Amino acid sequence: MGKLKVFIYLTLFLIANNAFSQIDTIDFEFVHDAATFRIRCHAEKVIAGDTSYFEVSDTLNGAYTLDWGGDIEPLIDGLPLVTYEFVAPATYTFTLSVYEDATGTTFTSTKTFPIIDDIITPNVFTPNGDGANDLFVIRANGINVLEISIYSRSGAMVYSEKSPIIVWDGRNSSGSELSEGIYYYILKSDDPAVIDQNGFIHMYR
Repeated sequence: MGKLKVFIYLTLFLIANNAFSQIDTIDFEFVHDAATFRIRCHAEKVIAGDTSYFEVSDTLNGAYTLDWGGDIEPLIDGLPLVTYEFVAPATYTFTLSVYEDATGTTFTSTKTFPIIDDIITPNVFTPNGDGANDLFVIRANGINVLEISIYSRSGAMVYSEKSPIIVWDGRNSSGSELSEGIYYYILKSDDPAVIDQNGFIHMYR
């Protein structure tokens, strides 16, 4: 009899707990990937005023069914965290629909987001051969051709490269290692949509 009471109590507890855990609304956030024209979206749920991410277990156990859409379909659909890939920068529409099995309710969230050609340029690297941060790498979409010129503190150009992907190992154009210090770079592109950049690089050995 005691075991039956415990079982009934646990069952009622789970039912009550589920009743107070139904979604109020949904949302999602954008996680920008600067390496390509890609964007990741992470689904969020709001329960009793608290926002949290959907977990993969939420969809695997059938509690929620997620459907992503918008101007294009994502590379992988149905998961709390999905990736979209685009061929050109523009402002796109994203849509998330979530079906909640417990209530039979479908929630929908729609947002617009600009996909831009972000260029991320580091300012410190350590080409000492230890396998950590040995290369100066400019992260971009890998499509537009970039042109970089790197100068010493005296104003002499020590390195230049023109490529969709810029990787510098701390050597000059002749292949000789440069001394550690501060270098100045100018980054340009043939694409008028890409804004020119300039700044300082700190190289430590």
